[in-house]
Amino acid sequence: MGRQKLDLTRLHDECEHNYRRLLKVPLNAMVLGASVQLSSRGTPNVGLHIEVTEVTKYTSTLTITADRAGPDWVPQIEIKARVYRDAKMLEVIEWCSDRTIPWTLVEQKPNQARDEKWQWNIFLSELLIYGLRHGSAITEV
Repeated sequence: MGRQKLDLTRLHDECEHNYRRLLKVPLNAMVLGASVQLSSRGTPNVGLHIEVTEVTKYTSTLTITADRAGPDWVPQIEIKARVYRDAKMLEVIEWCSDRTIPWTLVEQKPNQARDEKWQWNIFLSELLIYGLRHGSAITEV
């Protein structure tokens, strides 16, 4: 199997799609501490929680957690994502609080796939799509 080639265009496209998905969530990403819970209509204890944890002039950082829906041994999913308001992009920067995505795409840590950054952004898109399709928003401030 040959080495996978990084496709920066594909990664940027996904980040732009995730930004547009985030715009559909009733959350003001410019307000520090703003949060929203997208609870599953059929199962109120399952859903996504999105909180604004940092706001700067051009960016905001979000912490996105997915409630456990499976067995106890499945860890809770926690993703940190950065909203780039000027570039209109939403990018995963950290997940499960122990895996930080390298700043440059060529800086690879042990046990990391070459396209891991893209994979986590795809995973974020799946979470957002699920939350928007199956969730009812409960906005908090």
